[in-house]
Amino acid sequence: MCVAQLLTAHSLPLRQALGSLCSPWAAPRVGPLPPAPAMVRISKPKTFQAYLDDCHRRYSCAHCRAHLANHDDLISKSFQGSQGRAYLFNSVVNVGCGPAEERVLLTGLHAVADIHCENCKTTLGWKYEQAFESSQKYKEGKYIIELNHMIKDNGWD
Repeated sequence: MCVAQLLTAHSLPLRQALGSLCSPWAAPRVGPLPPAPAMVRISKPKTFQAYLDDCHRRYSCAHCRAHLANHDDLISKSFQGSQGRAYLFNSVVNVGCGPAEERVLLTGLHAVADIHCENCKTTLGWKYEQAFESSQKYKEGKYIIELNHMIKDNGWD
């Protein structure tokens, strides 16, 4: 007997009819259905734009553990961020850039864009877009990440 015939023949609600078809031991339900359980908040799984290779030492966001940079891309550990010590990296992943603006930093005038973690949106540091002094041109296109926003991850013994 198909489901449509079963429903017509017995005038059972769909859930009761299907419930008795799915399990040979289930008796048809008599009476109202129990109340639905309270809504359960399901957290969104973390999906990063890029995953860095597991065999290399890497730096990750301290707030959500999104991968940020390989240790091989570290240029210098002797930088100062707005909230403390910072590292200069050649390249980073899983970060977004804000608009560029001119700022007077410890080493002179630069055009910089704040960078944030794409996963948790925490501001991590900035990207050097342009350096106006010739001695600072090596920073162009490089990234500053403040130490209090990153952790060492994978392979640090």
